[in-house]
Amino acid sequence: MTEATFQKALALHVAGRLDEAEALYRQAATWRPSWTLGNLGAILRTTGRLEEAEAALRAAHADDPANPRVRHTLGMTLLQAGRYPEGWRFYEAVRELHPQVTAPLTLWQGQPLAGKSIVVVGEQGLGDQILLSRFVPLLSEHAARVSFAASRALVPFLVPRLPVEVFYPQTWDGVAADYWTPLAAVPRWLEIGPADAPSPPDQPAAGPARGLGLMLDGAANNPNPGRLPPPGVATAIRGLADFTDLDPAVSGVRDFAGTAAIVAGLEAVVTVDTSVAHLAGALGKPCFILMPRPASDWYTNWHDDRSPWYPSVRLIRQRTAGDWAGVIGDLAGALAG
Repeated sequence: MTEATFQKALALHVAGRLDEAEALYRQAATWRPSWTLGNLGAILRTTGRLEEAEAALRAAHADDPANPRVRHTLGMTLLQAGRYPEGWRFYEAVRELHPQVTAPLTLWQGQPLAGKSIVVVGEQGLGDQILLSRFVPLLSEHAARVSFAASRALVPFLVPRLPVEVFYPQTWDGVAADYWTPLAAVPRWLEIGPADAPSPPDQPAAGPARGLGLMLDGAANNPNPGRLPPPGVATAIRGLADFTDLDPAVSGVRDFAGTAAIVAGLEAVVTVDTSVAHLAGALGKPCFILMPRPASDWYTNWHDDRSPWYPSVRLIRQRTAGDWAGVIGDLAGALAG
């Protein structure tokens, strides 16, 4: 097969016609395997076929070990399969794919931390910072001083939750430490997973919990815009219950601490795959996450409706691409139950 076959497959892939793209990638597999099998592996991962994805991506990696997109996709595949130490090593290639926040300090790459200070930098999106922040306190077992430079909107939420200094670095002037590390590198160098720093179990509200929260919006730069329901579907979902809208544009909150205060008083949350899902999960609040197909996340399972990262979360996943009717039906049943 030729480059023309690959380019046709790529066009179909971008257009969301994944079955057709998959067939052509398979036909073109011997032409630049790091490209063809790398893209095939991406389709297989986001459609839940993790074993096939791993095989394709390992072949792509063997063809071009320097390809960061292949390494990152393989990392997400391994993480989703629960293979954390190896998964984190490949996942770090994300820093080669996107501009990343850095600090004017020495990069930590697993050196001994006894007697040293380290700043963890939240270079990930807001949801991923909530997800991975659980690992930051574990560095205190190795270092003399640990601090976490998080996104501004997260600082008020994280300060009372983490036993380390949490701050937003407007500038790095005056910030002194022996090392700095990206947040996602912490579990990589400690070789740990969610079982080593579990999220809390379901937590009762301080007072009587009443009502349901709803979040159907998310960042426009998310790699899977199909996770957001179209307007008609959103209207149908809103009609299932008397929801409290958790969109900051509606609630008027200024940061995640404000949203957390609202969520704490609710019985449960219904949300798309966005930072509010991580917030509810981190609070141990029962939460239904409406998941698309294909799905780009790596913190959920494909074999059941759970996530090893958040015990209180339940997934309501499309059976086929665009199957919002099935999601609405399953959500209605879950809420009734």
